[in-house]
Amino acid sequence: MEYDNLYLEFKKEVPECLGFFDKKETDNLVDDTVGVHISFGMVVVPYICNIINDKKTEEIKKVFDFIEKMAVSKDIKVQEVLDFTVLEGLADEGYDVLERCKKYMKINTVQHCEEVEKYFY
Repeated sequence: MEYDNLYLEFKKEVPECLGFFDKKETDNLVDDTVGVHISFGMVVVPYICNIINDKKTEEIKKVFDFIEKMAVSKDIKVQEVLDFTVLEGLADEGYDVLERCKKYMKINTVQHCEEVEKYFY
């Protein structure tokens, strides 16, 4: 898992996201030039919120499997996307959203989440 390919890797591992992503990318003028944090913040986080709200269990599991890989990545920049963009973005959505997400998080993701939560709650 590499920082520069992270967004494309997400799309490959969670192909169910593509319809949602196409709309969000168009609405937010997101393309290959905007950077990983912006792509994850403006497209991936809203997608996670959407599938959590719609209770799309299989998609949720795929997403959190990918997120767990981010949590254990040797590339510190990948972990920074997880902490500062994904988990903070979910925390910004509210405590209840983050709690619903935590049900699907694996051990390493939970550890990252608990660190992020120290700044919110």
